[in-house]
Amino acid sequence: MLRILIIFLVLVGGMIIGPILANHQGIVLFQVSGYRITMSLTTFILVEFVLILLLCLIYWIVKHIFYSKTAFGSWLRSLSPIKSAKRIEQAQWFLLEGDYKKASKLLSKSAKNANNSALTFLQAAQAEINHNQFDAAREHLDEAAKLCKDKEIFAFKLVQLRLQIKSQQYDLARSNVEKLLEEKPRNPEVLRLADQLYYETKDFQAIIDILPAMYKSQAFDEAQLDRFKDVAYVGRIKQLADHQGIDKMIAWWKEQPKVIRKNPIYQGTVEVYHDNLLSK
Repeated sequence: MLRILIIFLVLVGGMIIGPILANHQGIVLFQVSGYRITMSLTTFILVEFVLILLLCLIYWIVKHIFYSKTAFGSWLRSLSPIKSAKRIEQAQWFLLEGDYKKASKLLSKSAKNANNSALTFLQAAQAEINHNQFDAAREHLDEAAKLCKDKEIFAFKLVQLRLQIKSQQYDLARSNVEKLLEEKPRNPEVLRLADQLYYETKDFQAIIDILPAMYKSQAFDEAQLDRFKDVAYVGRIKQLADHQGIDKMIAWWKEQPKVIRKNPIYQGTVEVYHDNLLSK
């Protein structure tokens, strides 16, 4: 940097001293909107040099304020797109590391100045959901709702549904999951969230109803889906037997596909409950 400055000063000095020594300073003519401005080349170079110095001074002052530790400096830095991009990048590392508290803090600070504010607000909300900060997540979802474009609404709905399930707003979650199942019945993430909701609310029949779609969409690996199926069918048999009686359970059992009725686990559960209820 110092070498460049020295070279620049030498060139400027040469352009000034050269014409003076030659006793001919030359003429610089500007014509703007009918006005003619005439000055010597030496004067023009001096004026230009002073203007450059002024620009450097202004740059130094602005840079000094920008990086100062004052509240105004902090506010200016928060508006910097470069700073926002760095914070978002750091937040993404925190997300991968599982530090959702730090990630949500950085994302919320950077959202308004990010390239895609809606996406950043949604990421902040998701980090807060993972960290069980439900009020903050709702605030960021509200901000995202104002900014989401049509193609981004589906992602917004998924984050909203995760918040409702995690905060145990089961009635709202059920209403929204049913709408999403109508809208995208083969979407793996919708099916995973539906399965989570139905399992937490012990709605085993609803799990049974979406099992074919989960197998087709490969929402989980097949071995895991087989375990979910066992839990759902055994749970449903017990529910019917405990709450609706043997007749309802037997009637439901007879309506199941043949492959289900031949499953030894389900058969054994039905027989145990059937025998127990008959002996009472």
